[in-house]
Amino acid sequence: MKKKELTVWEAACIITGYGIGGGVLAMPYMVQKNGIVAAFLILIVAFAASWVLHMMIAELAEKCEDGTQIVSVLSKFLFRGKWKNVLSILFFVLMAFVLVTNLAAYIAGASEVMVGFLPLSDLASKLIFYVAAAVVVVFGLKAVGISEKYAVAVIFVLIGILAVASFMVPMHPLPMKTGKISDMISFFSMAMLAFAAFFSIPQAIEGLNGDMKKVKKAVFLGLGNNFILIIVVTVCSLLASSEVTEVAMTGWSAGIGSWAQIVGGVFTVIAMLTTYWSISLALSGIIEEQFKIDSRLCWLLATAPSLILALFTGGNFIDFLEMASGAIAILVAVMLIPTYRNARKEVPGSTLGVWGGTVFQILTAIAYIFMAVGSVI
Repeated sequence: MKKKELTVWEAACIITGYGIGGGVLAMPYMVQKNGIVAAFLILIVAFAASWVLHMMIAELAEKCEDGTQIVSVLSKFLFRGKWKNVLSILFFVLMAFVLVTNLAAYIAGASEVMVGFLPLSDLASKLIFYVAAAVVVVFGLKAVGISEKYAVAVIFVLIGILAVASFMVPMHPLPMKTGKISDMISFFSMAMLAFAAFFSIPQAIEGLNGDMKKVKKAVFLGLGNNFILIIVVTVCSLLASSEVTEVAMTGWSAGIGSWAQIVGGVFTVIAMLTTYWSISLALSGIIEEQFKIDSRLCWLLATAPSLILALFTGGNFIDFLEMASGAIAILVAVMLIPTYRNARKEVPGSTLGVWGGTVFQILTAIAYIFMAVGSVI
């Protein structure tokens, strides 16, 4: 895999792509249960907690001399003593399961959409999506960065078209009634998932040559893109949909007109494609850093299991996402916060400054614990 330097925007789009395919599309369905005002406030909290955590990961990657990937970071700053190697292996296995599950979710989700507007079988649609998603990653970081940049641009254009069309049809009132506490926690969990791009941060560090000023911009822009998309997709979907569906685009495009179903289907597949690119690139990089084997073999090991899982299990899109959401939250809340605390003590200097202090460490850990709880409610 040929590696070249990324621009800040390309790095940002890799971060955007990581989260755009799942939580963003599930937002309107969950906002309907919580009310638009409460949901907006929850979304701001989720964005803030996510930004702090992603910058903590960036700082850890920058400080770790053994490698930028999260497994290497944990091995250096958290796992100690005679159990170090065992814990590193266990974490790698758990992390690989989480990432492969995410990838399987997007193969399954894209297939559900594709068979709805193309004359394809479920098997054919999964295979076509896998080939389109995996082939880009084999060419490496720069290829993914460029692909993400153009894909994100197309996504914003498609969303813009659908947003304009949403105001040209009979509109439904926005939900204002605040939901139950359990619904709020579930929404918070999905919002955190929509912003979650943990394993793409090492790619941003690598592509930007460790320039933390550029990384800081890339993280903010990457998460900011998703924040904007969540707001636009949610508001316009709620206004135009007579029935708000679990995957927002289905009900939204049906409310606008038959032509919008095709546009919505294309948007959904591209969104899932960008996520697959970012996640599989991250997993491939982790495998390469841990095992020091050929990059193309790493690519195959990173992508093939997700296809097998999607083909031979009965879980649907939401099932996969819920499983992945809870696992990610546990990984972050239990491991990365104490890892960051150790790194701040052992290696001088901090990009986050006061935002990485004890108070914000605790608040961020609490946020991800709530994410874990929300994923199983």
